[in-house]
Amino acid sequence: MQSHDEAQLMETWARQAGAYALEIFQDYAAAAPRRKADNSWVTEVDENIEQMLRQQIAQAFPDDLVMGEEGGGHASSNGRIWVLDPIDGTGSFVKRLPVWCVSIGLLVDGYPAAGCVYLPVLDECYLAGLTGPATLNGQEIHAENPDFLDSQSWMAVPSNAHWRYKISYPGKTRSLGSTAANVCYVASSRACAAILGNASLWDIAGAWPILERAGGKLSTFSGGPFDWQRFYEGSSANEPLFAASNDNYATMRGMIDLAKGAI
Repeated sequence: MQSHDEAQLMETWARQAGAYALEIFQDYAAAAPRRKADNSWVTEVDENIEQMLRQQIAQAFPDDLVMGEEGGGHASSNGRIWVLDPIDGTGSFVKRLPVWCVSIGLLVDGYPAAGCVYLPVLDECYLAGLTGPATLNGQEIHAENPDFLDSQSWMAVPSNAHWRYKISYPGKTRSLGSTAANVCYVASSRACAAILGNASLWDIAGAWPILERAGGKLSTFSGGPFDWQRFYEGSSANEPLFAASNDNYATMRGMIDLAKGAI
């Protein structure tokens, strides 16, 4: 299939999944949250959406593999692999906060090549097909270098940023609850940068192509190469990740360091 077909399908699937999740969003009891082994939340909504997406992908692309946060699977450096985070930001979903999303990424020969991130409460759909620009609800977006940083500039950070990082710049830090959304905020120039702590492949596979197509960069915190094998096996990155526009990357990264004793 051509790239526009994949993009159209990703958006259709994400919007359908988001509509289903939104119906349950206001009903805490219906969400039925429980703790996983890593102490993070999961709900039946997460599991149902992932199953729904797996079935849709299998029908449209029967030869492609699938890896998901809830249903597992392994990626590799060969072929086409869909990577799913049915609800990125389940903690926000459970607490009825608005920043959570459905994230769908497509890896081609081991690299994130296309993605869709849909925030149902806000009705915002970020999309990048195998070719073409990154868009937000159909409008092209760019990760732009701000002319200057001031007190109204903001950086997306993890919830533990207050003790894990040393950040020195004139703006604000905000923890909004969704890794994929944070990357998309950089891609659309809403945030000047984003720190991603303990990210797994499903957290970033959908948003990464959007950021790159918008003129942004995602790298390890140290600037070294990605340990793709960890990602393929379902483990989180062994160091934080950092996102910013290409032009602004070095400036923003220079304002952040790990706090003493942080792992």
